Amino acid sequence: MPFIPVFGFLGSDYMRIRPDLKMVKDPYTGTEYVVVPPIMPDIAIIHATKGDRFGGVTTLSARNDRLLAMASRKTIAVVEELVEPDQVLPGLHEVYVAPVHIAAVVLAPGGAHPTGCPGRYGIDEAHMKAYVAASKDETSFARYLEDYILTPKDHNQYLEKVGFKPDGR
Repeated sequence: MPFIPVFGFLGSDYMRIRPDLKMVKDPYTGTEYVVVPPIMPDIAIIHATKGDRFGGVTTLSARNDRLLAMASRKTIAVVEELVEPDQVLPGLHEVYVAPVHIAAVVLAPGGAHPTGCPGRYGIDEAHMKAYVAASKDETSFARYLEDYILTPKDHNQYLEKVGFKPDGR
């Protein structure tokens, strides 16, 4: 779509500071609405519960991953589990994202850590608190990046460092 109507911007300063926002009149009611241009990311990375070798993935319906994948020029899906194509069926509270929207599937159990993957593992609250505390100044954040992002050689080494087990405990 070339634009989408949004509610709540009328009477706000958004119209003054965002010249890309426009007003359009609803041809049916005559009501004026603010419309915003589409967002088209170059690359999106989504997390999915499972995926197949062709790019079909199942992700949580509460997230906008399918919409993000459809809007992006390329999407990489990080999956907890690689399954056969006939097993990429959405369960309760899940949606299917078709291979046409996925450029690559990366198998990375625990790939959502330190956030959670409902039904697989929860949020690592202690790690999240450490991250938030580290992000308060440049020195502690640089130390966090060194410890958890730059030093581990790969995803498995990161998971070892944080004590994450494949079963989510």
